[in-house]
Amino acid sequence: MSAAGAILLSALAMTLIVGVRYLISSGGFALATRIRHPGLYRGLERQMRREIGWSLASAAIYGIPAGIVAWGWREHGWTRIYTDVGDYPLWYLPVSLFAYLLVHDTWFYWTHRWMHRPALFRIAHAVHHDSCSRRPPGPQ
Repeated sequence: MSAAGAILLSALAMTLIVGVRYLISSGGFALATRIRHPGLYRGLERQMRREIGWSLASAAIYGIPAGIVAWGWREHGWTRIYTDVGDYPLWYLPVSLFAYLLVHDTWFYWTHRWMHRPALFRIAHAVHHDSCSRRPPGPQ
């Protein structure tokens, strides 16, 4: 398989994994909420379909870079991902987890701030705020 084909396959696989994970977790939450509070989503079906569509599209935003990193790690050793806890001292596990969370949350914060720039907001982020402003009908 060519490098481009391998990268594409890895990106598609990661996108599929992220999308399925989203459907399982969010679908499970929606089902549990619907059972516990029947009628809660009444009148929001169109918005929910729109939300699901945007969320599945965002799976590619996370899945494609993850697929490229996975391919680079597997084929070229681009990253220092380790698969055996015994490769490093035991203290490294919590430190590496903390470092990962710090870097990830920093990235998330600054990209979120970036998406609030007017042009990007209209193109890529307004749908998120539209979703947050929707409330189910009835007493709150």
